[in-house]
Amino acid sequence: MIIEDGKTANENAKKKAIAYAKTFGEVVLSMDNALYFDGLDPEKQPGICVRRIGNGDEHPSDEALLEYYTALVQRLGGRIKGRWEFGICIATPEGKTKETLILSSRIFTDRTSSHIIPGYPLESIQIDPESGKYISEMTQKEQDEFWQHTIGAPLREFMKSIG
Repeated sequence: MIIEDGKTANENAKKKAIAYAKTFGEVVLSMDNALYFDGLDPEKQPGICVRRIGNGDEHPSDEALLEYYTALVQRLGGRIKGRWEFGICIATPEGKTKETLILSSRIFTDRTSSHIIPGYPLESIQIDPESGKYISEMTQKEQDEFWQHTIGAPLREFMKSIG
């Protein structure tokens, strides 16, 4: 087991990619993510501890996460901008790495969608800035297009840049 104790998504992605590349003797791509809200003090940002309320070690239920984050967004005005940072790292068994950071903007609201995806409760308080839809309410086709646009396209460009 790899302990993800980095301070950023990139640090954790790199740590995992190197460890797995050495373990399996193959080139490995790894990803980690972090969440940041506009208007929230740096020391209070969820960052890489999205599923740890107050940076604790416990892993709260989906319901507890929704309760915590909707209250946080409400304190910040009820509708705020935020972003996910996706740290990406490719590592070789020899320890060589290439990294990138993909930023994905969202609007967060204190009004929870009626459609909650088990395991991904925050999708029900996130709105895609382009379509204006809750991510949890998108059709499968819309979600596929959303993820292709937000992560797939930048990841493809990163892969092209490393040859």
